Order: sequence, then structure tokens, then C-alpha cells
Amino acid sequence: MKYDLIAPCYFGTESAAAFDFKRIGAEDVAVTDGRVAFRGGPDIIAAANLWSRCAERVLIRIGTFKAKTFDQLFEGVKALPGEQFIPA
Repeated sequence: MKYDLIAPCYFGTESAAAFDFKRIGAEDVAVTDGRVAFRGGPDIIAAANLWSRCAERVLIRIGTFKAKTFDQLFEGVKALPGEQFIPA
């Protein structure tokens, strides 16, 4: 299974982090200010955590939504499929 992943990093180190992710075999690597987005399976997640020199952490994107109020944010987070990734 492939996951959408995001790696926040310090400003100015995004291109170095993208190089690291491309080197380990990540797909669809996209650089934006302060983060690098990419796709990969469990092996890429493990390799990214072990071999990235510039990323702060590797996050799994489980969904997106727009929220303009705290209530919308709370309801949006409740609707995300978190139980697929974190067992009881």
C-alpha cells in the first residue's frame, strides 16, 4: 500500500531533503516552503525516518479538509480514518 507522506524541514533544507527521498526510492517528490511531500510504502517510511538528514519527522497524510472555525476543525479531525493507522 502506498501512503501520502509529508516531511517538515527547516527552511532552506527542502531541496536536500527531497534529494534524500528521491535517493531512497520515494515517488512524486514535491518541494514546498518548509516541507517535502512524497509517496511510498512502509519500506519508504522506514528508510525516510532512518536516512533523511534534513527532515524533522515523517508524517502520514490521512486526509484533508477545509476548516474556518474550531468546530469545523474538530468535526473534520473526528471524521478522519485514524483507526486504520492506530489500533485500539
